[in-house]
Amino acid sequence: MENQKIISIIIPSYSYAHYLSECVESVINQSERAHEIVIVSDGAVDNTVDIAKELIKKYPYQNIILIEKENGGLSSARNTGIREATSEYILCLDADDMLRPDAIKEHLKIAGENVIAQCGLMYFGNQVAEFRPQGATLESMLKANTVYCDSVFTKKMWEAVGGYDESETMRLGLEDWMYFIELMANGAKVVTSDYIALLYRRHGNTMTHTTTHPKWNEIIDFMAKKVYNKYGLIADFHKI
Repeated sequence: MENQKIISIIIPSYSYAHYLSECVESVINQSERAHEIVIVSDGAVDNTVDIAKELIKKYPYQNIILIEKENGGLSSARNTGIREATSEYILCLDADDMLRPDAIKEHLKIAGENVIAQCGLMYFGNQVAEFRPQGATLESMLKANTVYCDSVFTKKMWEAVGGYDESETMRLGLEDWMYFIELMANGAKVVTSDYIALLYRRHGNTMTHTTTHPKWNEIIDFMAKKVYNKYGLIADFHKI
C-alpha cells in the first residue's frame, strides 16, 4: 500500500478575521482531509483569535491549532506555523483566500521530495480570471514570479533554505517569490496540475507581482543582491 501523504495548512491572519471562517471551512470541506490546520495570529488587530477559538469549538473533530504571536509580518507568521507543523507537506493559505474542494487531493497527487507542487488559481472579488501554471524554472523565476502562493512543498525543503525571509525589506511584499527562488536554487523542481485549486481574493489590500507597489524597486533590488550573494545567480527583475 502506498504511503499516505499528510499535509498541514498554515493560515496567517493579521486583519482578515472577517474572512477567516470562510477560509478555514474551505479546508475542512476538502475531499481529502488535512492532517492539521494551523492558524497563526500575527499580532492580529481584529478578532482573529476569537474567530479561531470559535472554529476550534465548532469543529472539535478537526485538528485546528491556534498560535498567537507578536506581529512580525507574513514571512514570520508562516515560519512560525510551519515550525509547529507536524506533517511532511505544507500548504500556506492566506486568510482572505479559499481552497476549492479537491485542492489538497490534487496538490498531493503531484507533490514529492524536492518538488514544488503547483495547481491553478482563480481570482475573485473585484477581478475575475483563471490562471493555470506554465511550468516555472529557476531561469524564468529570476525574471518574473509564476509560482502561486499556495504551492505545496515539504517541511524538509523549507528547513533547507531557512524558511521565508523575515527581513524588514521582505516584509514589504514579494516574500513568496523570494522563497520559491530559494527552493529552486536549492534544487527543487516545479510540477504542475491544471486543476484550479486556489480562490484568490482580489481587493484593495491585495499585492501581486503586477502591482505598482511604491517599494517595488527597493524589494527587487534586495532580492537581486540576495540571490547573487547567496547563490551566485544573476536576476533580471523588471523595474517600474
